[in-house]
Amino acid sequence: MTAGVTVDRVLQALRELCPPRYALEGDKTGLQVGQGDRRIERVLATMDLTLAVAEEAVARGVGLVVSHHALIFRPLKDLRTDRFKGRILETLIKNEVAVYVPHTAMDVVAGGMNDHLAASVGLVDPVYLEETGRDGCALIVAEAEDPSGLLSRIHDAGVLDARRLAGRLELVVDARRAHKVAGKLAKLCEAQPMVLPLDAPSTPRGIGRVGRLAQPESLADLARRLKETLGAPGVRLVAEDPSAMASKVAVLGGDGRRFVRAALFAGADALVTGDVDHHTALEARAQGIALLDVGHYASEKQVIPLVAEGLREKLASEPVEILESEVDTQPFVFV
Repeated sequence: MTAGVTVDRVLQALRELCPPRYALEGDKTGLQVGQGDRRIERVLATMDLTLAVAEEAVARGVGLVVSHHALIFRPLKDLRTDRFKGRILETLIKNEVAVYVPHTAMDVVAGGMNDHLAASVGLVDPVYLEETGRDGCALIVAEAEDPSGLLSRIHDAGVLDARRLAGRLELVVDARRAHKVAGKLAKLCEAQPMVLPLDAPSTPRGIGRVGRLAQPESLADLARRLKETLGAPGVRLVAEDPSAMASKVAVLGGDGRRFVRAALFAGADALVTGDVDHHTALEARAQGIALLDVGHYASEKQVIPLVAEGLREKLASEPVEILESEVDTQPFVFV
């Protein structure tokens, strides 16, 4: 019996853990390198896929890297192996290491990155900061002589489930992407697929979280506490008065600059995030909301154990080992 599991089996677990349809519009998620039918014995979870992480994957016998941040984010203009990204891709492809990116799907999903950050801050009964979508499903029925072959040619985050029957393929898809998926199928089979609604939109989902602290806390004390709790090398505090008390706080892992207005509308006293720039800081201070920039890395590094533990639970009965990267990809040194 062949050892390990297929990449597709791990991807199935990943899609259950953080459904791709939860990702923000235009986000670069999904399988970026490799193929689904290859058998693997180890999976590596990381926040960033640097050359050091790629070499770590090879050294540890990993067949699939789950990287929170996309390796391929902007279109590649070349694939020169004497340059940074080309060397990473060369290392992965030569050693048959696949790459999957969940990114904002892991930020949005319940129990994911932003819920962990909310818990670290100490928010009570947090709710989402900004709505990003609602679930609604549709059934697509397509006539096909080879349903399995047809399915292998459909790669879309909106596909939630599939049934291969004699002479046809049935797909359950995100209602928002139903016509796009049907259009793809129409180009691959002779008859126009049927699209049938399955249910109405349900509970909304969203990015970021906002809630109240168990006890009001000064902004300066909150910054000091988060520096220790999150293991941040430093916290940049934007506030007219660092001694002012905060009761309601919003959080958003990673780059949260464009969510300052959402935090204001939610009535938050402060927003905990990363990557705050000079102009965003000035605007926030002028509008009376504090910002706590804990850094991109510190705000999201917990994604590594979150992904690893989630996969261990979902693949507990499978012959595959889930590893956590030991490479520190924090690019900044505070002196």
